[in-house]
Amino acid sequence: MERDTICAISTPLGISGIGIVRLSGKDTYKIIEEIFVPGKNIKKNKKFKISDIPSHTVHYGHIVENGKIIDEVIVTIMKSPKSYTREDMAEIGCHGGIIPLKEVLNLCIKKGARLAEPGEFTKRAFLNGRIDLTQAESILDIIYSKTEYGLEIGIKKLKGSLSNFVSEIREKIFKLLVDIEAKINFPEEEDVEKYKLNIEKEIKSIYQEIEKFLSKCNKGKLIQTGINVAIIGSPNVGKSSLLNTFLKEERAIVTEIPGTTRDAITEVINIKGIPVNIIDTAGIRKAKNKIEKMGVEKSIEWMKKAEINLLIIDGSRKLNEFDYQLLQNIKNKPYLIIINKIDLPLKVEIDKILNEFDRNRIVKVSIKNNIGIEEIENKLYHLINEGFGEIKGDEIYLNLRQEKKINTVKEYLKETLRENYPEIIAENLKNCINQLDELIGNKISDKILDEIFSNFCIGK
Repeated sequence: MERDTICAISTPLGISGIGIVRLSGKDTYKIIEEIFVPGKNIKKNKKFKISDIPSHTVHYGHIVENGKIIDEVIVTIMKSPKSYTREDMAEIGCHGGIIPLKEVLNLCIKKGARLAEPGEFTKRAFLNGRIDLTQAESILDIIYSKTEYGLEIGIKKLKGSLSNFVSEIREKIFKLLVDIEAKINFPEEEDVEKYKLNIEKEIKSIYQEIEKFLSKCNKGKLIQTGINVAIIGSPNVGKSSLLNTFLKEERAIVTEIPGTTRDAITEVINIKGIPVNIIDTAGIRKAKNKIEKMGVEKSIEWMKKAEINLLIIDGSRKLNEFDYQLLQNIKNKPYLIIINKIDLPLKVEIDKILNEFDRNRIVKVSIKNNIGIEEIENKLYHLINEGFGEIKGDEIYLNLRQEKKINTVKEYLKETLRENYPEIIAENLKNCINQLDELIGNKISDKILDEIFSNFCIGK
């Protein structure tokens, strides 16, 4: 059944150089011919005939309604099936303002198109067989990537890195299933013991292949979602100043008054291609009021939740009870101890810290004078590599749905290794195939599809 024609603004609303209204569907070119007048001489009202022009061409002109010019535009024509949706498509490049974009969009709707649902263009690309479901989902990975590595992972996935792996695993399981069902139907054809050993060997090989793949995905998840790093310490030691230095902007308020930061501030910084979610927390001290107490409790909570803690200590004064408390609490996970204010006379008992902590985890800096910041970044990068493994460029990111499907396949294979009955083994392998088919979208319900594409923006 033919689908109706959809349209949407595909660029963020606001003031910009250009904005795009996108159309896809059977009436796209009928609508374009009605509203677009090509060329500079608008008075001639020359009709635009799609049949006269080749696909993937760009045309200058105006969007017109009842002789009135709505906007000066360029129109890009992409004929089926060589388009994003594999349907007839057009993109109208308007001036980048809210009013011209909405006027052009409303005119398209008046002429017979309807407003697209979130992700409907990509959904049509999937339903029309241009991409599979994992490739469709990778578009979100690209949009939300935080670093160059994250973008690279999303593009590899769009080009089929996950799809290819799933197809290869599915093919191996399917061949194994065919062999088992042949054995069930013709049990006299093969030695039983040899048959069991071969099956076990094949299943173990597939299982190990999946485990190796998942290890790459763990690092891919780190690159895509980022690692949480909490900046902790007593009040007025330089936590907010460090955040501002990382960001190269005044994101957090910095004053000489202790306790300025009352709540956690989170920002993303790029450490050699890895997104780091930096959390600037409130200073740890004895709270003077309810609001301050809530801020301190939140800081302690973030210290526990973060994968890495950056403890800042004021080098211009002696350690206080809260410094000692924090020093003891950071030992359970990766950390850096940052001795700040080295531009002032050093009064902190550095020997006490060196007696208990690794010298390589201690950095002396002057955040105010931008001394030692690069060393913090380098040590932080090495800490990430120690905890999560070196980034090699072969990482893959799985979203929760994809990760669940692959782990379910892994569990079915593990269960299969414990079975002796060919019929049960065959059933488990069929379940594996079903999970893989759902992963790439060969078998999936409309409800799950709607749920997946609802995460997309309108116009994508």
